[in-house]
Amino acid sequence: MNLEYFILTLSYFGIFLLLTINGFFSFPSSQIIYIIAGYFAYTGNLNIYYVIVFGALGQAIGNWILYEVSRKKGLEYGSKFISYLFPYHDTKKEIQKFQIAFNKRQIFLLFIGKLVNPIKIFIPIPAGIAKVNRAIFLIIVYITSAIWATVFTHIGFYFGKNYQNFGYIGAILFLIALLVMYSFYRLMNSKEVIEELEGKVEEKNRKFEE
Repeated sequence: MNLEYFILTLSYFGIFLLLTINGFFSFPSSQIIYIIAGYFAYTGNLNIYYVIVFGALGQAIGNWILYEVSRKKGLEYGSKFISYLFPYHDTKKEIQKFQIAFNKRQIFLLFIGKLVNPIKIFIPIPAGIAKVNRAIFLIIVYITSAIWATVFTHIGFYFGKNYQNFGYIGAILFLIALLVMYSFYRLMNSKEVIEELEGKVEEKNRKFEE
């Protein structure tokens, strides 16, 4: 798919459609879509604010669909879906850790998780399985999608097709991403989460033995 042609031809509807697909399937890359759209905003073909609004709305709707499917289908479906994206991980265990962490710090986990790649790709799945409140989920997903859209659209606007060379700003964004990832990792692997997960495994094994 030629993303530039698609975006220029369908304008904001094309951006909305691409980001809705991204919100469910995790491709095409949201970063690339926003950078291209930001460049076209710079050339005058698009309005940067409409790009952000329609892009964030599309991504939020795609995430919401994935959330609803996961909520209905449960753990087995979620683990299979994620295993296609991350085939070398114990996806069922990771989802269970998400569920435990969601029960403890729901809003913080959603907010941070939606700003971290590649975690943001699949976080609607454990959120759905854990039956996170729909209103909370949609509000946080839209806000974080808007933040994501704002950052990468402005990169495209100010740096255009030479976005790979945006120097200090790129370094700052990278450091921020590292800090966010570290916070997320600490929460997901905190002592209370691990102990509760191990307790559930032991309880399941006891029931199986009985």
